[in-house]
Amino acid sequence: MPNEHDFSAGNNYLCPDDHLWSSRDEQSSEDEVNEFLGALIRMIKPKNVVETGCYLGDGTIAIAKALKANGFGRIITCDTDPERVEFVRRRIKDEELDLFASVTCHTGKETIEAVGALIDFAFIDSSSEGSVRGDEVKELLKHLLPMKLFALHDTAPQHPQIRLVAESIKLPKIYFNTPRGLNLFQNFK
Repeated sequence: MPNEHDFSAGNNYLCPDDHLWSSRDEQSSEDEVNEFLGALIRMIKPKNVVETGCYLGDGTIAIAKALKANGFGRIITCDTDPERVEFVRRRIKDEELDLFASVTCHTGKETIEAVGALIDFAFIDSSSEGSVRGDEVKELLKHLLPMKLFALHDTAPQHPQIRLVAESIKLPKIYFNTPRGLNLFQNFK
Protein backbone atom coordinates (compact mmCIF):
# COMPACT_ATOMS: atom_id res chain seq x y z
CA MET A 1 0.00 0.00 0.00
CA PRO A 2 1.16 3.54 -0.66
CA ASN A 3 2.59 5.60 2.16
CA GLU A 4 -0.03 7.89 3.72
CA HIS A 5 2.36 10.86 3.50
CA ASP A 6 1.88 10.72 -0.29
CA PHE A 7 -1.75 11.75 0.33
CA SER A 8 -1.69 13.68 3.60
CA ALA A 9 1.60 15.47 2.85
CA GLY A 10 2.00 16.61 6.43
CA ASN A 11 -1.39 18.40 6.46
CA ASN A 12 -2.13 17.28 10.02
CA TYR A 13 0.36 19.25 12.10
CA LEU A 14 -0.64 17.10 15.10
CA CYS A 15 0.61 14.00 13.27
CA PRO A 16 4.03 14.82 11.81
CA ASP A 17 4.91 11.14 11.33
CA ASP A 18 2.17 10.47 8.75
CA HIS A 19 4.66 8.38 6.76
CA LEU A 20 4.13 5.63 9.38
CA TRP A 21 0.59 4.99 8.06
CA SER A 22 -0.57 3.58 4.74
CA SER A 23 -3.64 3.98 2.55
CA ARG A 24 -4.91 2.98 -0.86
CA ASP A 25 -5.36 6.60 -2.00
CA GLU A 26 -6.40 10.05 -0.84
CA GLN A 27 -10.06 9.08 -0.30
CA SER A 28 -9.68 5.74 1.48
CA SER A 29 -9.39 5.43 5.22
CA GLU A 30 -5.93 4.69 6.50
CA ASP A 31 -5.25 0.94 6.54
CA GLU A 32 -4.62 1.14 10.26
CA VAL A 33 -8.04 2.73 10.81
CA ASN A 34 -9.67 -0.16 8.95
CA GLU A 35 -7.70 -2.66 11.03
CA PHE A 36 -8.76 -0.82 14.20
CA LEU A 37 -12.41 -0.94 13.13
CA GLY A 38 -12.15 -4.68 12.55
CA ALA A 39 -10.60 -5.24 15.98
CA LEU A 40 -13.22 -3.00 17.60
CA ILE A 41 -16.03 -4.97 15.97
CA ARG A 42 -14.49 -8.21 17.24
CA MET A 43 -14.44 -6.77 20.75
CA ILE A 44 -17.82 -5.01 21.05
CA LYS A 45 -19.85 -7.67 19.12
CA PRO A 46 -22.46 -5.47 17.38
CA LYS A 47 -25.41 -6.97 15.55
CA ASN A 48 -26.32 -4.01 13.33
CA VAL A 49 -23.59 -1.84 11.85
CA VAL A 50 -24.01 1.12 9.51
CA GLU A 51 -21.26 2.70 7.44
CA THR A 52 -21.80 5.89 5.49
CA GLY A 53 -19.61 6.35 2.44
CA CYS A 54 -18.12 2.98 1.56
CA TYR A 55 -15.97 4.34 -1.30
CA LEU A 56 -14.08 1.20 -2.49
CA GLY A 57 -15.06 -0.96 0.46
CA ASP A 58 -11.86 -1.36 2.46
CA GLY A 59 -13.56 -0.44 5.74
CA THR A 60 -16.66 -2.42 4.77
CA ILE A 61 -14.62 -5.57 4.17
CA ALA A 62 -12.65 -5.16 7.42
CA ILE A 63 -15.86 -4.78 9.41
CA ALA A 64 -17.65 -7.62 7.57
CA LYS A 65 -14.71 -9.99 8.18
CA ALA A 66 -14.84 -9.13 11.88
CA LEU A 67 -18.60 -9.78 11.95
CA LYS A 68 -17.98 -13.12 10.24
CA ALA A 69 -15.33 -13.98 12.82
CA ASN A 70 -17.86 -13.10 15.54
CA GLY A 71 -20.33 -15.47 13.87
CA PHE A 72 -23.14 -12.90 13.68
CA GLY A 73 -23.99 -9.34 12.76
CA ARG A 74 -24.43 -7.38 9.58
CA ILE A 75 -23.04 -4.17 8.11
CA ILE A 76 -25.15 -2.06 5.80
CA THR A 77 -23.04 0.43 3.92
CA CYS A 78 -23.82 2.98 1.26
CA ASP A 79 -22.49 5.34 -1.34
CA THR A 80 -24.18 7.72 -3.74
CA ASP A 81 -22.00 6.66 -6.69
CA PRO A 82 -23.58 3.64 -8.46
CA GLU A 83 -20.21 2.48 -9.84
CA ARG A 84 -18.69 2.41 -6.36
CA VAL A 85 -21.73 0.58 -5.02
CA GLU A 86 -21.37 -2.08 -7.72
CA PHE A 87 -17.61 -2.37 -7.08
CA VAL A 88 -18.18 -2.90 -3.34
CA ARG A 89 -21.02 -5.33 -4.04
CA ARG A 90 -18.60 -7.43 -6.12
CA ARG A 91 -15.96 -7.28 -3.38
CA ILE A 92 -18.48 -8.48 -0.80
CA LYS A 93 -19.48 -11.36 -3.08
CA ASP A 94 -15.87 -12.25 -3.97
CA GLU A 95 -14.91 -12.31 -0.27
CA GLU A 96 -17.98 -14.49 0.46
CA LEU A 97 -19.30 -11.97 2.97
CA ASP A 98 -22.87 -11.76 1.63
CA LEU A 99 -24.33 -12.99 4.94
CA PHE A 100 -22.55 -10.21 6.81
CA ALA A 101 -22.58 -7.20 4.47
CA SER A 102 -24.70 -5.36 1.94
CA VAL A 103 -24.31 -2.11 0.06
CA THR A 104 -26.93 0.29 -1.16
CA CYS A 105 -26.96 3.35 -3.41
CA HIS A 106 -28.31 5.90 -0.93
CA THR A 107 -27.12 8.76 1.20
CA GLY A 108 -25.86 8.03 4.67
CA LYS A 109 -28.87 9.70 6.26
CA GLU A 110 -31.26 7.59 4.15
CA THR A 111 -29.37 4.43 5.11
CA ILE A 112 -29.44 5.25 8.82
CA GLU A 113 -33.19 6.00 8.59
CA ALA A 114 -33.80 2.69 6.79
CA VAL A 115 -31.93 0.63 9.40
CA GLY A 116 -33.83 2.34 12.19
CA ALA A 117 -33.58 2.01 15.94
CA LEU A 118 -31.36 -1.05 16.26
CA ILE A 119 -27.92 0.35 15.40
CA ASP A 120 -25.10 -1.01 17.57
CA PHE A 121 -22.18 0.68 15.79
CA ALA A 122 -21.71 3.18 12.97
CA PHE A 123 -18.75 4.40 10.96
CA ILE A 124 -19.49 7.87 9.58
CA ASP A 125 -17.17 8.50 6.62
CA SER A 126 -19.19 9.95 3.74
CA SER A 127 -19.04 13.39 2.17
CA SER A 128 -16.28 15.83 3.03
CA GLU A 129 -19.01 18.41 3.70
CA GLY A 130 -19.56 18.94 7.39
CA SER A 131 -23.27 19.57 6.92
CA VAL A 132 -23.77 16.14 5.34
CA ARG A 133 -21.93 14.31 8.11
CA GLY A 134 -23.62 16.51 10.70
CA ASP A 135 -27.03 15.44 9.36
CA GLU A 136 -25.92 11.80 9.43
CA VAL A 137 -24.84 12.10 13.07
CA LYS A 138 -28.12 13.82 14.04
CA GLU A 139 -30.08 11.00 12.40
CA LEU A 140 -27.82 8.35 13.93
CA LEU A 141 -28.34 9.69 17.44
CA LYS A 142 -32.08 9.05 17.01
CA HIS A 143 -31.36 5.36 16.35
CA LEU A 144 -28.12 4.40 18.09
CA LEU A 145 -28.79 2.09 21.01
CA PRO A 146 -27.76 3.22 24.51
CA MET A 147 -24.14 2.49 25.49
CA LYS A 148 -23.19 1.84 21.86
CA LEU A 149 -20.40 3.46 19.85
CA PHE A 150 -19.84 5.28 16.60
CA ALA A 151 -16.74 6.53 14.82
CA LEU A 152 -16.36 9.73 12.81
CA HIS A 153 -13.47 9.81 10.34
CA ASP A 154 -11.57 12.83 8.96
CA THR A 155 -11.57 14.82 12.21
CA ALA A 156 -7.95 16.04 11.98
CA PRO A 157 -7.25 19.80 11.76
CA GLN A 158 -7.02 19.82 7.94
CA HIS A 159 -10.72 18.82 7.85
CA PRO A 160 -12.21 21.84 9.67
CA GLN A 161 -15.85 21.15 8.72
CA ILE A 162 -15.76 17.57 10.00
CA ARG A 163 -13.74 18.64 13.06
CA LEU A 164 -16.51 21.13 13.92
CA VAL A 165 -19.07 18.33 13.68
CA ALA A 166 -16.96 16.24 16.09
CA GLU A 167 -16.62 19.14 18.50
CA SER A 168 -20.39 19.75 18.45
CA ILE A 169 -21.27 16.21 19.58
CA LYS A 170 -21.93 16.29 23.31
CA LEU A 171 -21.01 12.69 24.08
CA PRO A 172 -17.91 11.12 25.63
CA LYS A 173 -15.27 10.87 22.93
CA ILE A 174 -11.69 10.05 22.21
CA TYR A 175 -9.61 11.47 19.37
CA PHE A 176 -7.18 9.13 17.63
CA ASN A 177 -4.38 11.15 16.08
CA THR A 178 -4.09 9.49 12.70
CA PRO A 179 -3.12 11.47 9.58
CA ARG A 180 -6.80 12.06 8.79
CA GLY A 181 -8.13 11.86 12.36
CA LEU A 182 -10.69 9.56 13.94
CA ASN A 183 -13.08 10.24 16.82
CA LEU A 184 -14.86 7.50 18.73
CA PHE A 185 -18.06 8.42 20.61
CA GLN A 186 -20.21 6.52 23.10
CA ASN A 187 -23.95 7.06 23.37
CA PHE A 188 -24.76 7.21 27.09
CA LYS A 189 -28.44 8.18 26.73
